[in-house]
Amino acid sequence: MPKASPIKPTHKAVKQYYAALQSYRNHQVTHEGALETAFGRLLEETAKAHGWKLIPKQRLKVGKSSIAPDGTLRDLFNMRCGFWEAKDTDDDLDAEIQKKIAKGYPLTNTIFEDTRRAVLFQGGQERYRLDLTDPKQLAALLNEFYAYTEPEIDSFHQAVDEFQGARAGPGPAGWYQTENM
Repeated sequence: MPKASPIKPTHKAVKQYYAALQSYRNHQVTHEGALETAFGRLLEETAKAHGWKLIPKQRLKVGKSSIAPDGTLRDLFNMRCGFWEAKDTDDDLDAEIQKKIAKGYPLTNTIFEDTRRAVLFQGGQERYRLDLTDPKQLAALLNEFYAYTEPEIDSFHQAVDEFQGARAGPGPAGWYQTENM
């Protein structure tokens, strides 16, 4: 898949995200169940350019129990590339993150957000804290999120690229194979 252009603060989906939040504020809506739809739509729309698909509430086995992040993002090979967890504005985001970590939520490439702030974990470590009220920081969050690739997934994609490249080379008796075989 070709490399997608960076997401800018003026991206249509970013503008729609802020418009949706404003609409909820106009109706005094602050609960997670409603607010998460705005961020979910933002991820769904911006993920397309990266060949990713947002799967809401997909269960994930963790030990003997299971969890269901608000969103799991999968690539064209159905590999998990990222996770998203929404909280509402009345929650203590840091306390909620600690609760999710205790339950075994993945921290490979995970956004925790409450419409005002986001915390991005990558490779098991907290990488960024961003102010989501600033479109530049929201765009930076999305760009960092989509740019991250776990080492195992990166190795898989490299192997696929090498395999596809090998298929386009000379075949038996000097004839050339095509990529569509």
